[in-house]
Amino acid sequence: MDAAGGRDDRLDPMRTRISAAVVPALALGVLVAAPAHAELYAIDDPADARASLTDVYGLEADHGSDALLVKVRFNELMRSSAAGVSVFVDTDRDAKGPEYVLSSGLGDGTDYVLTAADGWRGSDEQVRCDYTARPRWGRDVFRARLSRGCFDGAGSVRLSVKMVDPVDGSHPVRDWVPRRKRWTLPIASGLRA
Repeated sequence: MDAAGGRDDRLDPMRTRISAAVVPALALGVLVAAPAHAELYAIDDPADARASLTDVYGLEADHGSDALLVKVRFNELMRSSAAGVSVFVDTDRDAKGPEYVLSSGLGDGTDYVLTAADGWRGSDEQVRCDYTARPRWGRDVFRARLSRGCFDGAGSVRLSVKMVDPVDGSHPVRDWVPRRKRWTLPIASGLRA
């Protein structure tokens, strides 16, 4: 009962159970209705680079009609980090390896650049297009937004992410998502980003 003598719904266990049951039902409806090649993609990465605070925890991508938004999530991202990240973009499944790579430092004062890929490395051939990238230390995420013009408006892309942290200089820690030189599922262009 509340102060006015009426029923207090916040404490009603039946009402709480019904509300809690609605959320999974709605989530199931969204998953069932999603297309086979949705424009949204997310994958978790296990804690497999424990020697580095910048162990990658996950990758999210939103391939919209105007841009590709990529978020790489980390265990702990600090301004003093010496680590770097490379986001490889594959736009031609018939060609071996990536076509583009966005390379960035993860510490304060570092810069980023999008280049044509040379195998699984960047090159001197900078891509001229609209793109931004930056680490967000308080949120433990690296965020990049690349105009679809950066990769000739490809209808779908695949991604691969590599983090390198020179922890002690002699044995750098590497972390790949989804795995070393492997791709995400194709992410078709959609309506977001």
